[in-house]
This record gives sequence, C-alpha cells and structure tokens, in this order.
Amino acid sequence: MLINVVFGLAVDRVFSYSLPSGISKVEIGSRVKAPFRNSIKVGYVVGINEDGKSFPGLKDILELLDDKPLLNEEMLQLSKWISSYYYSSWGEAIEAIVPSILRKGRESYGPRKDYLSLADDSFIRPTVLTKDQEEVLKTINRTLGSFSSFLLHGVTGSGKTEVYIRVIEEVLKRGQSAIVLVPEIALTPQTISRFKKCLGDKISVLHSRLTEAQRFKEWEKLKDETNRVSIGTRSAVFAPLENIGLIVIDEEHDSSYKQNETPRYHAREVALKRAQINGCPLILGSATPALESYYKAQRGEHILLRLPERVKEQSLPLVGVVDLKTVKKKSMADMIFTPPLKSKLEEVLSRDMQAILFLNRRGFSTFIYCQNCGYVVKCRRCDITLTYHMKTKDLICHYCNYRSDLPELCPQCRNKYLSLRGIGTQRVVSELHKLFPSARAERLDSDSLAEKGKLDDIISRFRERKIDILVGTQIVAKGHDFPHVELVGVILADLSLNILDFRSGEKTFSLITQVAGRSGRGDNRGSVVIQTYNPEHFTIKTSVDHDYESFYAQEIKRREEIGFPPFSELIKIEFRHKDERKVKSAAEKVKAKLIESLGSVVDVLGPAPSPVKKKKDVYRWNLISKTKNVEQTSRLLYNIIGYNRCLDGVNVIVDVNPYEL
Repeated sequence: MLINVVFGLAVDRVFSYSLPSGISKVEIGSRVKAPFRNSIKVGYVVGINEDGKSFPGLKDILELLDDKPLLNEEMLQLSKWISSYYYSSWGEAIEAIVPSILRKGRESYGPRKDYLSLADDSFIRPTVLTKDQEEVLKTINRTLGSFSSFLLHGVTGSGKTEVYIRVIEEVLKRGQSAIVLVPEIALTPQTISRFKKCLGDKISVLHSRLTEAQRFKEWEKLKDETNRVSIGTRSAVFAPLENIGLIVIDEEHDSSYKQNETPRYHAREVALKRAQINGCPLILGSATPALESYYKAQRGEHILLRLPERVKEQSLPLVGVVDLKTVKKKSMADMIFTPPLKSKLEEVLSRDMQAILFLNRRGFSTFIYCQNCGYVVKCRRCDITLTYHMKTKDLICHYCNYRSDLPELCPQCRNKYLSLRGIGTQRVVSELHKLFPSARAERLDSDSLAEKGKLDDIISRFRERKIDILVGTQIVAKGHDFPHVELVGVILADLSLNILDFRSGEKTFSLITQVAGRSGRGDNRGSVVIQTYNPEHFTIKTSVDHDYESFYAQEIKRREEIGFPPFSELIKIEFRHKDERKVKSAAEKVKAKLIESLGSVVDVLGPAPSPVKKKKDVYRWNLISKTKNVEQTSRLLYNIIGYNRCLDGVNVIVDVNPYEL
C-alpha cells in the first residue's frame, strides 16, 4: 500500500510513502509524521493506492497521528479548491483549516482557563417580527435543505440578527449545524452573548484573541458535535462541523474577511463554495453590500432580500454635512470640532446621552513638518511619515514599528520651526478634554487595544454609560448596538476617499453609513454630523441620504468604464527585494511572459511602485493583472514563478482579488 501525502509547504507536489509493518491501516484525511529531506514533518494523507508498486528509495511514514480522519471529504475538496483558486499549494490550504496545535503534531492539550462568555440578559428579543422580517424568514426557511445564496440588504438597525437567530433555530430543530461569521473581534462578545441568550450554550467561539489552547478546545467541541453552532471571525469558516444546514456572513462587505497571508482567501467566497458542497443556504447580510455581491444579486446569482426600515419604527438618524472649506479654523480645536458638531455635542451631553466620534487615523499627529524648509520626518526603513503618539512621546512607524524621539531641531535645516500636522484619534481625545473637561472620553483603536482584555472593558463601560464619548477608528463603525448613542460625528470623511484605491468610494460610503448607523438605536432619533472638504462628491451625498441604490448606480458605471471588479478579477503580483533594480527587472520579466502566453485574455497594469514603495528597507513593486479566468492566469504564474514564490532572488507575493492595491 502506498499513501499520498501533502505538507504545509510551498511545493506543488504529492509525496508517496509506504506503510511500516507496525501500521496496518491509514485513512484519507489523517495526519502522519514522515521523513522529508533532512527533517521530520507533519503531513496530511490525501490519497491511498492499495495496489501501489514500491520503488527504490521509497520511505516509510514514521507515525500515524490520528485514529480517525482529521479532515473529511468535504474539507479536502474545499482545500483543493482554495489551493487552485488562491495560488497556494494543497498543503498550505489544508494548514489554513487545521488548528495550529494539530499542525505541530500534537494530539491536544487543555487550556488552563476555558473561554467563558455570558448571555446578554439585557437583550430583549422581539416577540413579534416586522412584516419585512417575516417575509425574509419565510423565503429563507423554504430553501433549508438545499443550496441557495441570499444577499440580505437591511439598513442599520433593521433586525438582521434576529432573522439569523430564527433561521438557526429552525436548522437546529432539523438536527443540523450552523456557522456565523462576524468581521471583527470587537463584535464577537456582543454577538455571542446575544446568541447565547437565544440559543443556549451549544455555541463555540473561534477568533484570534483566544489562546491557542482555548481555540483548540472550542474547535474540539464542534468536531465531536458537543456544540453545533460556530461563531467567529474569518477563519471560523473552516469550523469542523458535519451536516451544515446554514452559513451566515454578517457585514459581508467588510475587508477583514480577506486573509493577508498565504493562502490569501476571501471568507465570503470560501463560504459560498462550502455552502454549495454542503447543499445549504448562505446568507450574506449588510446595510452596505460589497459592490460585487450586489452586482451578483442584480444578475440573479444571489437572491436579493430587503429590510428597508428599522425595527420598532425607529427613524434613521438625521444627517448634517459641514463643508470644511467654509469653516474658519483659528486652532486645531476649530478644525476638529466645527460649530455644528460642537453644538450637537453640548446638547447630547447636557441630556446625559452618549456620542461616538469617528476618525480613521490613529495617533496624535500624523506627521512632523518643518515650516522653514518643508522637511517631513519619515521612517528610516519605510517610505512613510512617522506618526506622533502623545502617550509615549514617540514618533512611530505604523508599518514596521520603528520608534524615534521627537526632534527639537529640524534634521535638515537645524531650525526650531517644527510643527505637528494632521490629526489622529489621540489628538481628538486631547482636544475633547480641553473643550469638555467634565465629559468622560475614551479612545478605541488598535493602539488602545494592545493590552489584553482592553477591548471588552471599553465596550462594556460604554454600554454601561461609564463613558460619554467614544473616539475611534473603523472599529467603532462595526455593528455595535448602543441604545444611548444619539450623536455620531465623522471628523474627516475624506480620509478614505483620497486613498489610491479603486475601492476608495465604496469604503468611504460603507464607513460613513455604518458609523452613522450607530446613532439613534434607542427611543430618540439620532443625529450625524459629517465634516468633509468634498460635500458634493456623490459618495458623500448618497451616504447622507442612506441611499445605497444611488451610490451603486454611479459606482458600478465607473467600474465598468475602467474594467475593474465586478467586470474582471484582479491578481496583484508584488515583488520585494532590498535592491530596487532587481525588483523592477523581475516584474518586467513576469509581465512579458504573461502577455506572451495569454495575450488578449489578460490585461497587465504596471509594473509600478507600491503606494508605500519601501517597508522595512525592502522595495515593493506591483503588477496588476485584470483577467476573466483567475485559475488559468494563476496556473501560468505558477509555471513562471512556482509556489516557492521567488524569481531571480526576488520574493513574489501573488494575491487573487486583493483588497488593497
């Protein structure tokens, strides 16, 4: 008997081994330890040849690690598809599915402390659904037991979560299991506590804030069917459930569903494939659907369902726009808090209600500028300005974490005319304390969450009204339900609009709409103040009106004109090396071979420097391939580059349908 094994390596090969006399039976999907070159590695059995003929030099496996298969036929099929679509080896795709403990060859170990989450007793489930919710629920329930994909387009606060819960209840009654994906760890505690209140304890949580052991414990509960509902972030799409009856992706538009390490999969596309394999419905839910998802719904590839109104007859918040070009700015406080925003803040605080201020930029000041010679302090290792952080009094690079003291003199002209320019979340909080000294303000961004447990602490204190104003980056825009928030202020709406990215309009519309949706979810109607230098831009105007359809109509026309997704698929090929000449040469070589082999089938843009040309002393250049056939183009790239992703000493990263160019 010969067994075929793959390893979690960048090698596009299946390796054959023989069985030693001590092992009589091996099943497909099991882990083995096997000699590989000069080491011993954990591999995965993907095939067995009962009549295989031995040949000289064939090695025995050393150890069988699993009594029964770790991977079922479905997961092997899914991993094979991931490897062919997302440019990775089969073994690398399998290792995206398998918990890290098992990848190391261990069988298990228990956590010192179990992951505990409590039911949200303050959450009151509606006894009666709205008419729209009833219609949506009936439509989905009719498809249980077969594959269908739904795009649930519901405004913020329209009760999408209640629809998910009721469909899951029906799935569990049928003896089946369910997967629910949420975009951010920030959302997981709230989502889990609500699901626990409604569905009991048969829920496992999978996200990166758990310890390795806790995560494995949750995984085991799903594998042995102790729990039948998996809730988590991106990688929870691989939950080891059998007999799946439903997959839900909440906030399906969110970019965090895209993996930034090999294999660079998108959880939405993997979930769609998994739902097809299992013959079960997939629900994609969002107030601001991804353009690709809405396009597919328009073409009939997804069934479009709508929840156009908030529950409890709540009105969407009133939105006001402030044109920053017309505001007189004598100080930084005037720049951050225009008169309309300041007035609204005073009103909300006087009534003991809460506010959220959104600025998608962390730090105190975004760059240090010399007023005499124009010098800007940059990272020595990356082509990017250093950001000043007030708490540590450091200049920090947000790419490589390089730190520097704040210089007293300009390094270039030796003058003292250095000024702090730009604003980040730290600066907003600092100015808030000066303007409203009695208000309790807190920051919620990746800097403030470095300390373990800080996230849950801030969210809990805000929910308990121990914080009056929450200042944050995009984390605050994600699906939270705070009933006492009556004001959302968008400090500078143009930040994401001005980035070099064909998705910048979509990201801006989504962020503004989502963060605005945190306002007015209680008894009183909420308000939103949007500060912008581009009040006439269609992205800003449609987000003010909560008008997704108008935004989509204008944005899809623009995408069609430039031939970008959803009218093509993109492959970003990034070249990295310390020698910029080598980087450019390798990129030009790959472009020539792509055009020579595929010609009119592929449109290759570049090579051009990445938006941040140098990070950690390494130069980066990109090619962008627009194609109608990803797998064909990926195969050709494999023939040129190989899965070791190196060409002439230059590191090459291939990213299918990237979220950042």
